[in-house]
Amino acid sequence: MDHEALNGMKASELKIMCKGMGLRVSGSKSELIKRIIEASDPSKKQESIPSMDQAIDALLDRHDRSTSERKTEKKLQTVMDAELVEDIKIKSDESVSEILLLDDDNEEDNHSHESVESKAEEYIEQPEKEKIRASASRKSGESSGTNNKIGNRLTITRIQLAAGLTVALLLSAGLWIILQRDSSFTVQPVRYGDSIQFSIQQSTISVEGDDMVSIVRDFLSPSSFDQVCSEVDVEVSGTGSISIEEGSDQDTIFPSDLDHRGAFSVNDAYGRASLAVKQVVNHDIKVDLQGKTWRDNGVECSNAGWSYPDNQLLMRTDSYRHISDKSVIRTETTASFSDSDGESTELEATTFGSSLVPGLGAIAPLLAVPLLPMDLQDFFENEVLEEGAVSDEDSTWEWSVKQERNHPIHGYVYPISISHKEVEHCLGYITLDILVNPQVPWPVQQTANIRLDKSLSRSDCNVFASAISDATLPEGRLDIRMDMTVTSVEKGNNAVNWYDEYDSKPSPGDDRPTSAGKRDWTSHMPDESDSRLNIEETVACMMATYPTSDASVAVDSGGYFWKANHLLGDMNWNLSWVDTQDRSGWIHLSMDGQECSILESGQYQEGEVSWDKTSVPSTLTLDYLGSRLLAQGRYSQVEQVLSEQSAVKTNSLGYRVLSGEADDLSDLLSSDLSTGIVTVVASSEWSQSNRDYNFNAVMDATTARVGGWIQISTASD
Repeated sequence: MDHEALNGMKASELKIMCKGMGLRVSGSKSELIKRIIEASDPSKKQESIPSMDQAIDALLDRHDRSTSERKTEKKLQTVMDAELVEDIKIKSDESVSEILLLDDDNEEDNHSHESVESKAEEYIEQPEKEKIRASASRKSGESSGTNNKIGNRLTITRIQLAAGLTVALLLSAGLWIILQRDSSFTVQPVRYGDSIQFSIQQSTISVEGDDMVSIVRDFLSPSSFDQVCSEVDVEVSGTGSISIEEGSDQDTIFPSDLDHRGAFSVNDAYGRASLAVKQVVNHDIKVDLQGKTWRDNGVECSNAGWSYPDNQLLMRTDSYRHISDKSVIRTETTASFSDSDGESTELEATTFGSSLVPGLGAIAPLLAVPLLPMDLQDFFENEVLEEGAVSDEDSTWEWSVKQERNHPIHGYVYPISISHKEVEHCLGYITLDILVNPQVPWPVQQTANIRLDKSLSRSDCNVFASAISDATLPEGRLDIRMDMTVTSVEKGNNAVNWYDEYDSKPSPGDDRPTSAGKRDWTSHMPDESDSRLNIEETVACMMATYPTSDASVAVDSGGYFWKANHLLGDMNWNLSWVDTQDRSGWIHLSMDGQECSILESGQYQEGEVSWDKTSVPSTLTLDYLGSRLLAQGRYSQVEQVLSEQSAVKTNSLGYRVLSGEADDLSDLLSSDLSTGIVTVVASSEWSQSNRDYNFNAVMDATTARVGGWIQISTASD
């Protein structure tokens, strides 16, 4: 057929002709014409080697044939399988070895077909040969209607075959991984350099009851919170981050600690260097406040509402956990709260295992739960988690793992529900709903719901938990709902080797005072200082000069000074007394050589202080504890603040007795709750750059263990 005749036909007609000749039907009109001419010329047919596209079209064409043709092809299948060979002649100029798959045969290729068949038979067992010959003898009669369509060779290079097999293997391997993915896991341990970014949304805090509100008000005072009473509602939103910092060689003191690269040397509650893992938490939060305020008399809470929108809280918390036992050695917090009136309160605090916010006691650590993603390894340890896993029956925290699901943002995650059994029985509830990705050491999503209200105590409340709630939780209700989700994850390199011993680790008795240094009380805490005015001199002068004063009478009848404060560099003592009848008051004395005078005195309200001298323990001396607190290099921030002398700064040292009262977690965990607690307090007040600063550090007078220190600054009036 000539080119002119074909050119006069429509493209659709040419495609029908190509299909009838077993040729490809894709391409332009000129390509179809060329394909038909080449197929019609026997001399060109042998030289033409179909491409992969042709093979595909041929396969599609085969699929579209009539039912009778498909039946015929099934009968030919055995022969076709036998015709797959690898030793067909190829052109000498081809650089790539080829495998020829003979799609079908035609009359012109009968000789070569017989040759191929005979070669294939050499690799087939005798019974199979008979079957193929029988099939071949039937083939010629059954395929006469299709012989004109058969004869195209499908050519696939080894590279193409390898690529196809590779794709198939990858697909099957991916399917295998999905099907065989382990349905159980242990939580991911933290690594140096691990970090996540998270957002906080739809979060609210509601406080009802003036006793409950007063904790926040007193803690932040003086500030705009001074006018808050009875009810506070807070809406919170913002962002945060948590990271495990990787220390350098310069962050460790002892050369032997370099075997634990990544850890930090940090001073503990006794001022001793210990090796710790540093975790940094940042919050940048918008806070909207509303509630009630005082009446004009400053005594009663009015029904008038107030609103402080658009407040800002910036907070950073650095916590150091002992590498050998994961206990918290030290926590450093800096915070800046700016209210809607432009007034700001700055806070810097360092604590050693005790509560940052006084007044909540054992409850305080629970309130940290919603503020940041929980440490999964710390909570679950090496527990194997899988669908249906639950906590032990005797566990305080109850949890259950639900079915794994594919989250649109976080990928495959396990939902886990957590609740606190004792709180639920005694104080309200604490629940957490988290999503856990086995590759991330923190939840990728966390919703916390907390209600604390001791009026909700049930009959099955644990006796000890009930005692804690009665002693430490104020009247009122606290509700917290906090939603957060992880927005980005960055993985570190080296895993933290927890429970690892190190050469420089201090032993339990290192650099700690012994009981030999303790003294029994008479009417006050022993001082014994010879470098400043001590309390022994002052009390002796008072008793001799003012024997009929309330303070002297109280002490002479068995009372004692439960609180004392001395301005460093001054010759004054302010002493607070209590007698055996629970009457209490204070006296301000000034010494001038061997003489003393009363500057001021007064009495406290009835019932404000109770006599409990029998519970007061033996203590170390005030002179020893003060010197230790201010020693160079032991507590650097305390030393820096208290050692500086200035006309605008007043530094003081004193003590206070807590007769069986419990102010923080360490007090509640004491082996004997009836034992009194005596604390040494170092304080400083000063003004600078239109801001007022207040600093307080606290030390246990029986052990010389520092509880921590806190510095608050506000704008000057």
